[in-house]
Formats: sequence, structure tokens, C-alpha cells
Amino acid sequence: MRHRSLPLLLVALFVSTAWTLTRPPDFDEVNFLTLARGAVLDPWRPHDISLNWQGTTERAFDVLSNPPGIAWWLAPVVGLPVMAQRLWMLPWVVLAAWGAGRLGQRFLGSAGAGEVLVLTAPIVLLSASALLPDAPLLACCVAGMAGYLDAVERRERAWPWALLLGAAALFRYSAVALWPLVLLWPLLQRRSVLPGLAVALPLGLLAAHDLHAYGQIHLLAMSRFQAVANTPLDWGHKAVAAVTMLGGVAALPVFKWRKAHLVAAAVGAVAAYSWGPVAAIFGALGGAALAPALLALFDDSDARPRPDRLFLAAWVLLGLALLLTLRFSAARYWLPFLPAALLLIPNDLPMWRITLGLALGLGLTADGAWQARGVAALAEGAAALRTDAAAAAGVEAGATGHFTGHWGWQGALEARGWTALEEGEAAAPGVLVAVPSEAWPQAVSMRCSEVLWEGVASAPSPLVPRGYSAAVSANLHANWIAGPPPARTVIPWWFADDPYERARVCLE
Repeated sequence: MRHRSLPLLLVALFVSTAWTLTRPPDFDEVNFLTLARGAVLDPWRPHDISLNWQGTTERAFDVLSNPPGIAWWLAPVVGLPVMAQRLWMLPWVVLAAWGAGRLGQRFLGSAGAGEVLVLTAPIVLLSASALLPDAPLLACCVAGMAGYLDAVERRERAWPWALLLGAAALFRYSAVALWPLVLLWPLLQRRSVLPGLAVALPLGLLAAHDLHAYGQIHLLAMSRFQAVANTPLDWGHKAVAAVTMLGGVAALPVFKWRKAHLVAAAVGAVAAYSWGPVAAIFGALGGAALAPALLALFDDSDARPRPDRLFLAAWVLLGLALLLTLRFSAARYWLPFLPAALLLIPNDLPMWRITLGLALGLGLTADGAWQARGVAALAEGAAALRTDAAAAAGVEAGATGHFTGHWGWQGALEARGWTALEEGEAAAPGVLVAVPSEAWPQAVSMRCSEVLWEGVASAPSPLVPRGYSAAVSANLHANWIAGPPPARTVIPWWFADDPYERARVCLE
């Protein structure tokens, strides 16, 4: 693949996903838009704003375990239409594509191959215009790492590239897991490690900022917040979910499997089977996707130099280790480690791999857009309350009340003047309460003396892959699905025909 494939690919991807740029905010996008509004109110202290996270209103500093980079980036467009906000994210995709091309040239001998492999990975397509830290994180990691590797090899100035890589930690703290690689590469190349120390400068400056702005370092506060899922069951659950998400929606193992890959797939299938036969399928895919990284440590049949293989394997395995320490798993958490996984997978079926990755990515992108629009329409219907039952109860159209639930549902109702009902609280008599079934509804005390309105957001077709479905316990955004009670999941997506959301408005 030649380097000039990049402009054509970018145009094709933009055209094929342009209609999703107007999708309303959903899932965690709502939280980051709130954080961006905090940056508008006080650019120095964006985490001082309050948000309702899973039913409890708290300061963002205490519950949102992300640095403020995305808030500062979105602040200039936070009051613009959602399409403008999503277009504002796309320059990061171009930077990521450039870095992927450099990595492809270095490890595959083809810049075009690196660009296409990264840009057609399903989770990259899902993240391209998302109002999340993911696109900036990927861009800083890929471009910074690519430039750093080349500069070290050529004995050129490497510290600016280490600085760019370090800037990834301003968007997600998970980028810190790449720091050991910055020291490993010059050791493998017999070069000085000193230029790589610049990788710590952005996070060091952020820590100094936090001490001045909040009196404590946010990263340290969030390390305590994240350390709540470390039982043996939690570790096993996160390990299986991380592997299934890797093979199911990140680095699709589309290549000619050898015996070692089949063995790894069998181990993955057995590990995931307790969650059901479909989970076993994703377990097998995940095992096969992880196998090249494990084989790179011991298998000399790969024609690439051993230092290259060791470096890429360490990149992937550091990612797996990090995912085991987090509060929960999500498919997009693989993004900083995705390039290495893609570069290690044998490229002996390139067209199949690209076609399937692109098809799955576009299908899940369409599914996310339909879900976001369906939830927004439900929220609009709930807020309008133009029903005979509401009129009989003396409720005027457009009356406000309380709501339960998170994600896009929360954002849509808050924009219409509704307020969250706190976890464990009860609404006063005569107050309206809007309740969803899927948007992580918190436990509250409700009588629901009269149901004034009910609505359903239906999925368009069971043939579209679903990134969130209660019917098949699939969720690529986390390894849990809404209750009550919440249930553990390991399937990133599957086919289903259950509604995206059901909601009702009650008169207390």
C-alpha cells in the first residue's frame, strides 16, 4: 500500500460516517461536555464543576478519573451545535494517521499499510468523532511514539517526540503505561535514555497545576478511586473482558492461524465460556489476537529483528496489565496499545482484515448514532408530556421534574431543565419523575402513583451489530450492563432486536 492511500481513505471514512456527526451526545460524552463547561466557567479549575455520576451529584474532581485535556480542547466549542463539536475532534484523526504511517513504514515497510490498519480498526472508527479523550489520546500516543522511535534510531533530537507522547497523559492517565517503552527502545538500540525523560514533563506540570488549583494531585486521588475492583473475581472478569474486547472490536485476528494461535484461541474460549457460548466465541478471537504478542517473546520465525518484536510485545502486554488495574474494562481503553497489536498480527490476509474491520466499525458507528438519536427522542417526548393522561392530571406540556438514569438520557433532560433524583432519595408527592430502563438507573424510592407517559426507542434491524444490548449482555463501553442489579459482561457486541431504551414518566 502506498502512502498516497491516506487522503483517499480519510475522504472515504468521512463520507461514510458524515451522517453520524449530528448524533446527540450519549454514554460518557455527557460527562466530558460537563467537564468542558467547567473549563469555560474556570479554565484553571475545570474539575470544580459538579456532575451527577450514577445517581450521586459530586465534584468532578472526585469521580471523573480523567485529566482536563479534553475539557480544555472542547471548551471553545462547548456552546456550538453538536456537529461542530464532532468536527472539532477530527484533526486528531489526521495526526493519528500520520503516526500510524510512520509506524507502518518502520515495522512493516509500508506507510500505507500502517495508516489503513489503524484507521480501519473498529474502535478507531468509533472514537474518531466521539466527544471523548480517545482521539487525542490515540493521536499523541501514535505520533509521539512513531517520531520518538525514528529519532532515537537516527540519533536525532528525540525529546520533542517524547514530549508529544507525554502529552497523551493530559487526556487519559493510561498513557503513563507507555513510559517504560520510552526507556526500553533506546536500551534496545544502545542509545541514551536521557531524551526520553521528557515524556514525564507534561504530567509533572499537570501535577503542579493540580496542587495549585485543588490542593492535591488528581492522578493520585483517582488511583484510590479506581482501586475498588481487585478481588480475584474482579481480576478474572477484567482479564476475560479485556481479551474479548481486544479480539472482538480492536485488533481483529483475521489471518491464517497456526497451531499456536489455535491453542491460544482455545484457552480464550474456555476462559470466557462461563459467560455463555457467544462469550466463548469472543474469547477465542481475543486469544488469537493476543497470541502474536506472546509468540513475539519466544518465536524466532518472525522475520523482523528480535528488538522490534520484543518492543511491540511489551507495548501490548503493558496494555493488558494496565487494564487489569482499572475499575472496569472498556473496548476503547485498548487505544494506546492498539498500534502494536495491529503491527504484530500477521498481514497475510490484508483485504479480508481491512474489509471486516471497516464493516464492523461502520456498523457499530451506525448503531451508536441510532441509539443516541433514539434516546434523545425519548427524552424529548418525556419532557413534552403531550398526553391525555398528563392533561387529566393537570400537568402542562413542558413541565419539568426529576429524572433517574445516566448517559445521553441525563444530558438531554438536564438540557430541558429537569434535575437528577439522587441515589436513595424519594421525590415529593405531585412531582414528575422520568425513569429509563437501560441508562444505568439509580436506586430511588418511588411510588409512581400514575404513569403519565411511556416510550420506546427501537433498534432499526437485528442485523446491525449492537454495542449495547441487555438482551444479549453486550457492552463495548464497559464490562457491566445496567440492572437492577447490574450484571457482569464480557461481550463487546452482538446481534439483538431489543429496544435501545424504554422510559416512562411517573406522577409521584
